[in-house]
Amino acid sequence: MRDVSNRHSGLPPRSPEMLYNVIRKFYRGAVSHYNLIQEKKSDVRAAWERSLTTKDDSELRQALHTLFLEFHFYVTCWLQIELALYRLAKQDAAQAVVLAKFQSILERHVAVREQLDQTEACVNQQAVDGEVAWSCVEQDAYWFDGISFTVDQASLNSLHQLFQAIQAAKNEHPLK
Repeated sequence: MRDVSNRHSGLPPRSPEMLYNVIRKFYRGAVSHYNLIQEKKSDVRAAWERSLTTKDDSELRQALHTLFLEFHFYVTCWLQIELALYRLAKQDAAQAVVLAKFQSILERHVAVREQLDQTEACVNQQAVDGEVAWSCVEQDAYWFDGISFTVDQASLNSLHQLFQAIQAAKNEHPLK
C-alpha cells in the first residue's frame, strides 16, 4: 500500500475505463462493509458496558481493535477511490470539479486511514482522549490524530454522493 502522504507521486498510467472500474469496485466494497461495521460497533458498546462493571478494559480493547480493522478496510476503499479520481481529474475537467468539491471529505477519510495503519496505537489513544476514559464509545466518535471519526450514516451518505457525482460527470463528459 502506498504511503498516504506520497500517494500521488509515481502513479502508473491507467485508462479511464480501468479507473472507473476501480472506483466502482471500492465503492461497492465500502458500502457492503457498512453493516459489518455497525455490528462491530455494537460489539464495542457491549464490551464497554461490561467494562463499566468489571473495571477490566481488555475485552473492550480487543473489540475496538477489531472495529478499527474494519474501519481500516472502509477508509482504504475511500483511499483507492481518491487515487482513481485524482488520476481521472488529470484527464477530465468535470472530474477535477468533483475532486475539488469532495476534497475535504476525501482528505478526512484518507487522514484517518493513515492513522489506522497503527491500529494498536489508535486503540490506546481512545482510552486517553476525552474527559472520561473510553467516552468515545458512548459518543460513537473516535479520535485519530485530532480527527473525530466514525463510520456512520453521514459518512455513507457522503460516499454515495461522491459516487453519484463521479458517475454524473462521467455520463456528461465521457472520455474518449
